[in-house]
Amino acid sequence: MKVFLFFIFALTNLVAQDNYPQDYFRSPLDIPLLTSGTFGELRTNHFHSGIDLRTQRKVGLPVYAAADGYVSRIKISTYGYGKAIYITHPNGYTTVYGHLLKATPAIEEYSKKQHYKEKSFEIDVYPVVNELLVKKGDTIAFSGNTGGSFGPHLHYEFRDTATEKVINPFYFGLANEFLDTRPPVIESLLVYPMDENSIVNASQQPVLANLVLQKDGSYLASSIKAYGTIAFAVQTHDLSNNNYGKNGVFGIQTYLNGNANFAIKFDTFSFDETRHVNNYIDYERFVKTKQKFQKLFIETPYELSLLSKNQSNGLINIQPNSNYTYKIEVTDFHQNKTVIHVPIQF
Repeated sequence: MKVFLFFIFALTNLVAQDNYPQDYFRSPLDIPLLTSGTFGELRTNHFHSGIDLRTQRKVGLPVYAAADGYVSRIKISTYGYGKAIYITHPNGYTTVYGHLLKATPAIEEYSKKQHYKEKSFEIDVYPVVNELLVKKGDTIAFSGNTGGSFGPHLHYEFRDTATEKVINPFYFGLANEFLDTRPPVIESLLVYPMDENSIVNASQQPVLANLVLQKDGSYLASSIKAYGTIAFAVQTHDLSNNNYGKNGVFGIQTYLNGNANFAIKFDTFSFDETRHVNNYIDYERFVKTKQKFQKLFIETPYELSLLSKNQSNGLINIQPNSNYTYKIEVTDFHQNKTVIHVPIQF
């Protein structure tokens, strides 16, 4: 029953994503789109709330309103998004454009008045409805490298206007702007004995599994010999065509003997959840090694809506005289998939 409900939840979630408008919004840039950061990507102390679009290593490219609406917020800061513009659209969504060099004259003039009014470079202001109207395709600003940016790019973000939850921009038809036939890359797989009574490959410490790439592109792990309760974590990244960067993956799903065991999908989350990135990764290992292993289990419960889990929370209880087949599927938004097969023996 638990497994059945897990798949019903996953199916319902997938159908819900199809309700996002596909042709309502246009691209914010008029250049071939490449990402330098994907939605939900693991950042320091937070999940990335949008996508980062490369601007050909330049500043000053025109940035366009994705759809009709009005400028509902202007935030200028020396950190974070730097110079950012928020546009609220009549269909219930808000788009955010960050790290801008400057805005177009009407918005710049409004911002200048606010700077003088507050006597501060840093402002966070909310123009009244319809004060700064924009039409789809209007130039609203020029791309830059302001705030907490380490190179020219445009941070582009979608929010549900009512709830402020961020949503993966690829759901709004933007994925069609990208060519991506490359599957995610598996860097390493870690196996954990979860308590003092558990052992993995004769060790009570986490063990790296040996992975062998197969002809079909999947990986086969060397047999894991264990008893007690064990769990896994994976280090992975995604690639796309004509793009040299390493980006975050879209989803990870695990199965134990064919039954759903654990899953994460980077679709939508609220800002008060983003701190849980340090629960999701092996934070202790990250502090020591700077490697970000994504834990495919929950040891201590925490509230993160990106997760779909069943009764086991990704933990595997190895019973005497039993063999198990564990499978990990790592996907990107374009449904390119990399699979890891892990045989487990008592």
